[in-house]
Amino acid sequence: MKKRSRQSRRISGLLLVGILPVLGACEGGGPPPGYTPEELEAAKAELRDHRRLRTFEAGKLFGDEWVDRAPHDAELRALYAYQLVGWGFSKEVHEQADAILADDPENPWGLYTKAYAHLVDRDAELAHAMVWQAWEASPQPEFAFLYLRALMRVDFEAAREFLESLGEEARGWPEVLRMEAEIEDRARYELEDPTWADSMRATWAEYKERFPDHVLGYTRLANEAYNDRRMDDWTSLMEAALELAPGSSEVRGQHWRGLWMSELLPREERRPAIEASMAAYRKASPETVEGLQSMATLYRQMEDEERAAELEAQIVERDPAGYHASAVYYTEMSAARDKLYEIGEEHGHSAESPEYGAQLEVVRDAVHDYLAKPLYNDTYMGTAYISLYGALRAMDPIPAEELAEAIRGLAEHERLNPHITFGDAPLAMIDHTPYALEAADIARAGARHVYENMKEMRDFYDTEGEYDQSLRYSVSSIYDVIGWAHFKAGHAEDARHTLERALALAEGNRDVRYHLGQVYEQLAVEAEEDGGSEAVTMWLDQAEDSYIAGFGASRGENPNEAALEALYERRNGSREGIEDYLATLDERDRTRRRERIMESRMEDAEGYEPFELARLDGEMVNSANLEGKIAVLHFWGTWCGPCVVELPEYQEFDERYREDPEVHVFSISNDETNEIIEDFLAKNNYDFTVLVDDGYSERAGVRAWPTTWFVDRDGHVRFEAIGTALRLDEEFSWRVEALREDADSH
Repeated sequence: MKKRSRQSRRISGLLLVGILPVLGACEGGGPPPGYTPEELEAAKAELRDHRRLRTFEAGKLFGDEWVDRAPHDAELRALYAYQLVGWGFSKEVHEQADAILADDPENPWGLYTKAYAHLVDRDAELAHAMVWQAWEASPQPEFAFLYLRALMRVDFEAAREFLESLGEEARGWPEVLRMEAEIEDRARYELEDPTWADSMRATWAEYKERFPDHVLGYTRLANEAYNDRRMDDWTSLMEAALELAPGSSEVRGQHWRGLWMSELLPREERRPAIEASMAAYRKASPETVEGLQSMATLYRQMEDEERAAELEAQIVERDPAGYHASAVYYTEMSAARDKLYEIGEEHGHSAESPEYGAQLEVVRDAVHDYLAKPLYNDTYMGTAYISLYGALRAMDPIPAEELAEAIRGLAEHERLNPHITFGDAPLAMIDHTPYALEAADIARAGARHVYENMKEMRDFYDTEGEYDQSLRYSVSSIYDVIGWAHFKAGHAEDARHTLERALALAEGNRDVRYHLGQVYEQLAVEAEEDGGSEAVTMWLDQAEDSYIAGFGASRGENPNEAALEALYERRNGSREGIEDYLATLDERDRTRRRERIMESRMEDAEGYEPFELARLDGEMVNSANLEGKIAVLHFWGTWCGPCVVELPEYQEFDERYREDPEVHVFSISNDETNEIIEDFLAKNNYDFTVLVDDGYSERAGVRAWPTTWFVDRDGHVRFEAIGTALRLDEEFSWRVEALREDADSH
């Protein structure tokens, strides 16, 4: 439809509204509507009120009634759909958009609503293109907001440019001012400039000042106050937000979490305060599954599983196939998986442990139960299959057919962990099921997803070279799966060619080294059958070289080491002399690692962001006092799996330098509360010095955990270690001693 005809239709609609009370008629000649134009406009205003107050519970119920009364009013449906967005209802938002577009395929409110549905589905590309059409047809505050929100995820710079292009009137809309703050928040990461955080806070303060009846100004500033541990400010801001919107589960949830997680109240006073707030919420809001879930979530955080389960049972009873019931099913499945981790920490992550083995069965059953439920959508199917795969993979014996089915489910649904879906899982399929060539097909089909994932991760790499290296490793892993599948299917020559291609892409890929060594050994067997003794020696030499190159390549169990020992015994007829042989290789690897670390020294090093951070006991540590000393700053968190893995070695490293007056070792944890850190340290018998992150890691530009800085006596970061170390105590000590030698030489 041309733009002119669309405008004509809008004018006609306005005239029709004006004459409806006189004619008492409606579309199709049916009965008159059960409302006046003034009532309809008041209903739209009320839906907008629910949006500014974030009271989506009452807003949905109110909208349910009005959409039934005025089903052909596009703006009303769109404002109602926003309430559904607040509930996370993707399917229902799509339904509202489709209803609008069925009446008029180019209706701006319909395009806006459909765009929102796509954004809820995490398709920002489609969302921003569609809402742009709505904006061009009819510039509305809601359209500007959604366009900026979607575009920011697709092209951050383009979103900034569009914001700057808006006129003064549009820049004054609360929806646009909100997006200005959110773009500034994102800018500190996109532009690697933490000062944007100050701009963001100033914009939210302006928002609160200009729109005091909008709850977001209070809650967003309260969140900043909480992060900075300014609890007096947090309290006053949350009180203002609660006064505005006592019936908002979003606001209440933020209040409850703050009371529970902070040290604002003594521990024994927290639950009574939260339950008093819950009672006030139930009085101010209609009882909905949204509210029940918010309370259940908090009870689970307070470790009251019984009360949480009672509330969740009410959710399932009220709407067993709904969004929130699916969240309950997911929580139940996740509980089994979390329990598995706890048991593994206590008894070992091995099926040889009776407790761990029994819980693997529980996880398998929990996932099957989840998959059999009337799920709202397939959003968490990938998570379910990855949990199922992990449980089956750890069983002894591994159930081959079940494992194959789980991997097929992964390939269909899981995209967040492509290195597992199209790497580790197909390899397991090759090793433990009779479907090697099917696994190769899964890897081939997944190559596109791996590449797309790498493109999305591009901004995490500082240089094009680092990105290229990671991309080559990912592609190498795909070739590795395909080559290994050929080998298992009995095609050694095909396997060799494919694996050598994988090796050309990533020489440091230990799995390729191991698999290629196995292929070379098989080719030696075939040469021996043909009577070619020189060829046998050649292939075995190549196998040995491949294993040696993969020796010590990464943390954890390395298949190259066991393969190298077996090959040594095969070639020498016994294990005699193997210890000296392996020690020589280990020393060669150690020398090579040290050389690489010394080569990573930053000659043009710069200083780091100064800090004054509190220890767990409250004592302040100022970076100015480190002048003239060697400092090690280790950024971590209890939530970070790789960080936790290396902490036993970090404890040893800390102990090594604890009494050294020339070296100061500090870990900086960005966990939410001191209690989380203290409980973790006590549980694991760690006593290294911990500084509490007050936002410093963000100000200092730390982008990955763990990250460790090695600072010389002049305050320059000379070494930076990102990710887990192969042998932390040894490798960290090399860096410290290199800095000590520098100082001594001067």
